[in-house]
Amino acid sequence: MTILRALLAGTFCLGLIANAGAETKLSDFTGEWSGRGQDRDLPLASWEPVTCRDAIRADSKQLHSEMTCERKSGVRKVVTMTVTLEGNQLSGKITRKVAKPGQPDDVINGTVSGTRIDDTANLLVRWEGATPNTTIALKLTTPTSFSLQATVLGASMFDLTFRRTSGGPTLPRNVR
Repeated sequence: MTILRALLAGTFCLGLIANAGAETKLSDFTGEWSGRGQDRDLPLASWEPVTCRDAIRADSKQLHSEMTCERKSGVRKVVTMTVTLEGNQLSGKITRKVAKPGQPDDVINGTVSGTRIDDTANLLVRWEGATPNTTIALKLTTPTSFSLQATVLGASMFDLTFRRTSGGPTLPRNVR
C-alpha cells in the first residue's frame, strides 16, 4: 500500500510539473475578454481608471485583437492588432485610435515584433513618425485571465487585468 501511495504521489507531482511547463497556444486567447486597470497619456500624467473589452480571434499561427478601452473622462481608445507566430517570434501590425471629447480623433499605425516564451509575450511596438516605441508585456495568468502592461520611455502607461467573458476552452469547475 505504501508503494502504491508513493507511486500515485510521484505520478501526481510529474503531472503538475508537466502542466507547469506547458506552453500556451495563441488559440488559448480566443474569446471575449473584459478588463480593468489604469491608463495615462503621458509618463508624468496622473493614472486614470479604465475599463476595456477585447475580442480576440486566434489559431495556432495568428492572433487578431480588437481592444476598446474607456475612461470616465470620455477618452476612448481602440487598438487593433494582428500578429503572426513563427517559432517563438511574433510580428505584425497595430493601429491605435484615441477619441477625446471635443477633439479630432488621433490615429497612428505601427509594427509589432517580439518573442513568446511559455505563457508570456514581450512585444515592441514601433509607431510611425516621432512617437516613442512602446514595450508591451502580455501574460496568460490562468486559462481565464491575462495581464497587459505597456511602457513608454521606461514609464508605465497602461496596466490591465483581463478576465474571459466568453469563448475559449471549456474548463473544469475547479479551474474557473
